[in-house]
Amino acid sequence: MNDIKEELAKKELSMHTVQDALHCLDKKEHLLVLNALLGDYGSPRFLKRLKKEITLHQLELNVPQNPSLTPYFIEFYLSTSLSLFRLWLQRQKDLSSEEFFKLVDNLYSKGVTSYSNE
Repeated sequence: MNDIKEELAKKELSMHTVQDALHCLDKKEHLLVLNALLGDYGSPRFLKRLKKEITLHQLELNVPQNPSLTPYFIEFYLSTSLSLFRLWLQRQKDLSSEEFFKLVDNLYSKGVTSYSNE
């Protein structure tokens, strides 16, 4: 967690803050611990804590300004990103880091339908 905090403190605020946090986690020295914490018998508390590290003011999401819905937009964004990262780890990083982060970015910006023509 300390590595994530330090890395995020160095970054400019952007909609890529979640991906920046995932990049911080994508280090060999963290993978064994992450596989345990994010695995089938992992820690739901860890995911909650990870979400808290990526605070609302760090995200500059291009979402409609609707105070009653904003928490849902943010939860969707964080949960989806972390779930995709977890799946990627479970699949033994079957995509390169670059491919994975590009996929996550494309899914947010263009959606799944952008892959239907491939």
